[in-house]
Amino acid sequence: MSTQEYRRVLEEHLAQVEAELAERRRAATPSGERPGFGKRAGDYVAQVVEDRTNNQLADSLALTATSIRHALVLIDENRFGRCESCSEAIGEDRLQAVPWALLCMRCQSADEHGDRSSALRRPKR
Repeated sequence: MSTQEYRRVLEEHLAQVEAELAERRRAATPSGERPGFGKRAGDYVAQVVEDRTNNQLADSLALTATSIRHALVLIDENRFGRCESCSEAIGEDRLQAVPWALLCMRCQSADEHGDRSSALRRPKR
């Protein structure tokens, strides 16, 4: 896939993520309603759990949106498709699966497992 095709995919996905993020933030806004007479306590607990779930999903979507925006900046800077840790090319299969990937599979795996040697190679942002 060409860089311009990746740009199109990223921009489309960003629009979807931002729309979902806005919806989750609206859904997570507590109504301020507290249980009173005639209300079951379980109803209130269910609402609190739903609000927390929406907040967690919103946080995850916000991180994805940030990564997509960063990938778009990398396209502008002609650095898209290079691992931000080791500078090697990110595999085409990985980019097709996760176009906003900032790390190659090796560095991503090391990052997830807390490999300090990988963290030492990572450039400061």
